[in-house]
Amino acid sequence: MKRESKMETSRRSDRKGERGAALVTMLLVTILLLGAGGALILTTSMSSTTAMGSTAEMQAYYVAESGMQSALNVLRGNVKPLVTASDRISFRTAIIPDISNGPDNTGSLRLAGWLPYNNRLDANSLVPVTIGTVTGGYRVTVENLDPNSHIVAFETSGTIEGGDSARTFNSGGTKEVTIRYTPQASTTLTPDPYSFPLTLDSTLGSFVIERPVGSTDEDVAIAETDFEITITQTLPWAAITTIEGSFQGEVDVAATTLKVTFDKAYVKADGTTYALNLGGTQVLDLAYASSPATTAIPLKVTSPDPKRLLLKSFGFGPQGSEKRLELMVNREYLDFEMPAGVLLRGSDDCTPLNLDTGSSGTKWYSGADYSGVDPQKPTFAVSPCDESDADAGIVKHDTVADPEIGLLKDDAASGEVEQPSFLDTAAKARIYLNALQSKAQTLGRYFNPGTGATTINDALDAPQFTFVDGNATLTKGSGFLVVTGRLTMRGNTDFKGIILVLGEGVLERDGGGNGEILGGITIAKFDRTSGNFLAPTFTTNGGGNSNVQYDSASVRSANGSGMNVSGIREF
Repeated sequence: MKRESKMETSRRSDRKGERGAALVTMLLVTILLLGAGGALILTTSMSSTTAMGSTAEMQAYYVAESGMQSALNVLRGNVKPLVTASDRISFRTAIIPDISNGPDNTGSLRLAGWLPYNNRLDANSLVPVTIGTVTGGYRVTVENLDPNSHIVAFETSGTIEGGDSARTFNSGGTKEVTIRYTPQASTTLTPDPYSFPLTLDSTLGSFVIERPVGSTDEDVAIAETDFEITITQTLPWAAITTIEGSFQGEVDVAATTLKVTFDKAYVKADGTTYALNLGGTQVLDLAYASSPATTAIPLKVTSPDPKRLLLKSFGFGPQGSEKRLELMVNREYLDFEMPAGVLLRGSDDCTPLNLDTGSSGTKWYSGADYSGVDPQKPTFAVSPCDESDADAGIVKHDTVADPEIGLLKDDAASGEVEQPSFLDTAAKARIYLNALQSKAQTLGRYFNPGTGATTINDALDAPQFTFVDGNATLTKGSGFLVVTGRLTMRGNTDFKGIILVLGEGVLERDGGGNGEILGGITIAKFDRTSGNFLAPTFTTNGGGNSNVQYDSASVRSANGSGMNVSGIREF
């Protein structure tokens, strides 16, 4: 047997301390692999959970966004009520609980009268929304950011033709009579903010008849005399408006037949309505028994809608996910009324207007209400000195509905068309146009194309307020359109709403097509800085079955189009 050498024995002795090292190494490597595998499993599991949670949150966000869009659609007047009596909502009715939420529901404002909640009377119920195979729901709330908008403060002042606030007739004799206007002192009206409509009685000042002791004659004739009353509003927003009229008749010693006739039944000032309370007429009888005799001008004042609402939408998705969105809705009051299908304010010096309705027998112009609500209006309304030129400008009379032409006058008498007050003078028109420009800038709807032209090609079912300070080409749209330059339309142009061409005062329709203009058009030419009214232009060329017709529904929709959305965020 071979003997181990001393060296081999020594080496084997030295490796005794290494016994089991391979096992330990293997165990350590195994532990590391198990740890890495566990971490991978955990990471994969967490990624899956995170992905599922992210998907749930995204679904909740989309549900909240759906709620916000639904609420905006309601405020835009595009949704019919589910339980309320009114067929349109306003910013005011949106903050009155038993209208916004429906009858017998005075809880938090949730538009429950307009949106299909599972339970209209349960403040915690949701409007169900299905996204793919996942079902969620939302609820919305409405907050009034103008809580004092129901408070109206105003005062009046007035002038009588031939004097300031008073006019003396037959001065210094036995027939002397003085007619005086006494203004309404500063008045604050505070109706119940949760009533509707928010209307309170007041007065527009008063008329006073005075006769001195030496004035003893009967049947003192008072010739027709014009007057103007200015309403200066300080609350809820500063604004000025005017109402005009005239008085005439006879004044006896003990009785009178003097009558006051107003040119309008009501006026508006930044959303506030000041309506005469004369039993449905525009005539006030001045009673006189002895001097002085005072007759108040009865008035009903209706508060405006708030201008700002805060909408919040709470969206609920799967796995308890929730997202919240809020935004502010701003609205400016436009309050424009159309007295005809097409209104052309003539030149102050009677320079002939330029009207050409086109030679195509298939075009149609009408003042008949397309919606069948308002009474028949003239197709064209023009200044009195433009009557014959307007008649000549109607190339084919069988394309224009009767009455073809109505004559404008700033104090409406029988058989005449009431002229919008801002068209009384070019100075008033400049003030009105500047106010519209300011509103458009506030709403982010002001466009200045410079030397070019702005092209308008918007949706027909989403009315917008648009102010173009310059030339514009209209292809399609709806709402309230103001153009200070030249407006060009094609034969296939479609528009629903109000079109004001104020400034350059030129509207040209050129080309064939089957376009339809529903609502109303007003054209007036004047310089933005000075001067009087000049001659306006409305011309049409080309074939096609195009239609220009008054439509009360489109006019109302246009007046409500001054709405803007801002401040969208999660909270």
